[in-house]
Amino acid sequence: MAEIIHLRDALQARRRQREQEHLHRCVEVIEESLKIQVEEFAHAPVNEWPVRAGKIRKLSEVLEYTTGLL
Repeated sequence: MAEIIHLRDALQARRRQREQEHLHRCVEVIEESLKIQVEEFAHAPVNEWPVRAGKIRKLSEVLEYTTGLL
């Protein structure tokens, strides 16, 4: 017996798949940015530490939020 797949369900499944792919790409980009910021922090003058630490914290929060969506 054939199974009927509703167009709406198929479109929703495709949309969810694309969203997941985009989220995975976002996580990769955020991780790379975080690595760069940590590296720059290590070589930054002391007077720049608070600003760079803030960037690291914000990127970490965005990463936490984004991974929660996966």
